[in-house]
Amino acid sequence: MQVVTTWLVVLLCSQPAIANEPLENQRLLSIAMTPESDHPTTGDTLELALTMTPQQGWHGYWLNPGDAGFPTKFSWELPEGVTVGEMQYPAPSQLLTADIMNYVYPGEFTLLTRVKIDKNVAEGSSLPIKVDVNYLVCSPSVCLPERQQVETTLRVGDGRISKVRAHKFAQWRQKLAKPLDAKGQFSVENGQFILALPLPGSIKSDNAHIYPITNHRIVNNARQSLFHDGDVLRMQTQAGDEQGERFQGVLVLDNGMALSFEADKSERAALISEAKNSGGDSSIKDTWLLGITAFLGAILGGVLLNIMPCVFPILSLKILSLTHQESEKDARSGAAAYTFGAVLVCVLLGGVILGLRALGHQIGWAFQLQSPGVIATLIVLMSAIGFNLAGLFEIGSMTSGSRLQDKKGAIGEFWTGVLAAFIATPCTGPFMATALGAALVLPVGIAFMIFAGLGFGMALPLLLVSFIPTLRAHLPKPGAWMTTARRVLSLPMFLTVIGLIWVLMRQSNNDYVLSVFAAAMLSAFGLWMTGLWQQSQRRGQWWPAISLTILPLLAVISWIPPTQASPQHEQKEVSEAFVFNQDQLSTLREKQDVFLYFTADWCLTCKVNEKTSIDQNDVKEAFKQRNVVTMIGDWTNGDSKITEFLSQHGRSGVPLYLWYKKGTSTPTVLPQILTPSILVNQVSVGKSQ
Repeated sequence: MQVVTTWLVVLLCSQPAIANEPLENQRLLSIAMTPESDHPTTGDTLELALTMTPQQGWHGYWLNPGDAGFPTKFSWELPEGVTVGEMQYPAPSQLLTADIMNYVYPGEFTLLTRVKIDKNVAEGSSLPIKVDVNYLVCSPSVCLPERQQVETTLRVGDGRISKVRAHKFAQWRQKLAKPLDAKGQFSVENGQFILALPLPGSIKSDNAHIYPITNHRIVNNARQSLFHDGDVLRMQTQAGDEQGERFQGVLVLDNGMALSFEADKSERAALISEAKNSGGDSSIKDTWLLGITAFLGAILGGVLLNIMPCVFPILSLKILSLTHQESEKDARSGAAAYTFGAVLVCVLLGGVILGLRALGHQIGWAFQLQSPGVIATLIVLMSAIGFNLAGLFEIGSMTSGSRLQDKKGAIGEFWTGVLAAFIATPCTGPFMATALGAALVLPVGIAFMIFAGLGFGMALPLLLVSFIPTLRAHLPKPGAWMTTARRVLSLPMFLTVIGLIWVLMRQSNNDYVLSVFAAAMLSAFGLWMTGLWQQSQRRGQWWPAISLTILPLLAVISWIPPTQASPQHEQKEVSEAFVFNQDQLSTLREKQDVFLYFTADWCLTCKVNEKTSIDQNDVKEAFKQRNVVTMIGDWTNGDSKITEFLSQHGRSGVPLYLWYKKGTSTPTVLPQILTPSILVNQVSVGKSQ
């Protein structure tokens, strides 16, 4: 009966199309083709977007149109050496009319597909791409089949992607369904379709809906009953006329996120979990248990961040400055203010990440260091701190017992905590990676608790010394040696400046790097003048530093050249390693072991691991003997595809080290602190299997 109804609707909808033949030249749905890059590299895979915009009051159709209509058909005309993949659809909406359920797009929607450029295509080649699109567009009273051809021309080049295009594709990609890692199960019992999907109980599904990719497997207009059974989402609805051994669908959650899945047929869908009535309570407990574990991991990770060269001098001086504190109250209030500053920065950064991800942006932890403007600001700031520690001038919150510090009190401690947290958070280290990854999928309240835990961990050493007099009693007594200690501690700050300049050289061009270096020197000159005026007790002593720091810094921030690709990781094979590409990864791991790692030039942990482990000769030799392929994902300038891949593996930042054994799709996650023996042993394990 359902099949007959469908054909009747199609015939009824098609009749007005004949009567409205003059409308053929007035498109009711416009189509625009947009390539991710106009100049892809040879051997590259890029995404191609078809943005379809129906007129007001009209709608297009999903991959499965539902009870009426027909799916969109594509006929490609491609040059030699170019292939396209399957079209990917964003999640649709439901349209119920007279018990007829359709899956539609009432507004603009964008379809994505992958275009592969063969490695034999010569650079500079012109690649015209055309597609004939046959589709149905409907209003509440009439349906019209339309057909149009859209085209674009690519020219093989450097693979550069503009920021505008990258932003657009990140938003479009965010609307696509994300695949569930594990399969579900379904059964058909007494005319009822019963589905069980592995899905954490913390994910809200009160108003969720499941869209079948293949029609007639379920009754589209029947009510779907969804409920959580522990970490299993169950759905029951009326079974359709046609069944098979596999069910494919898309689950759209309350927050709009779409998850694609596959389910195999079984005798009872309850095979995934036998729990019936205790699922809700256990899922809440599991969520809080995971949240508390991640919170503790964030605290430990925050403690370890204090050994970074740009933070260690600040923390050391803050602890040593406690020897000048005669009042227990002052010591504790200062530590509390420092903690509040560190926690506030971590929570704000976490909130920005959660907010932007909710808006469709693919960003992760340390996103701020993917901007040359932020790097330029840090270069000037770190230079100023270095010169302060070297004695060129005085800033109260950075010195140990100076008159200015005594005057500023908790305010200076607060801003020191803000500074320490901001410059220490770029990299994820041990304990941090899993904690921050969990924060992106757990409820917002728990996520903010985890971000706060990171800041609390950074301040924990200072808190312990401030609130436990016994620890403070073991600190060395103040003396002239502290001045020497300050001078010595300026060296890590200047090393940090050198490292940041190196990162900026990889993100931008030479002219911009030179302008930032000039801004830092002007700032140093202004600070030197301020130091002289401080010694002479001259009024307005901070004006030279302020004017010669802020004005040049504003100039370099306002002029940020286009981001350029890191020369170390161009879009081609580089020094026996492959640039991260998901399609190529799928091909390589079927033939051999693959070591995939994600790095960034501003990530200290990443660079140490590469120098001490990955680039060691014995590791390279072991890889060569076992024919292990290395693939590198460079996140220095930000990459939405890498960010999405990191999120799929429960991470929000770098480094991430994955080992794919030959013929497997699930990788082994390696520790974030590598040693040569870890990598060599991994090769040996693969060899013995």
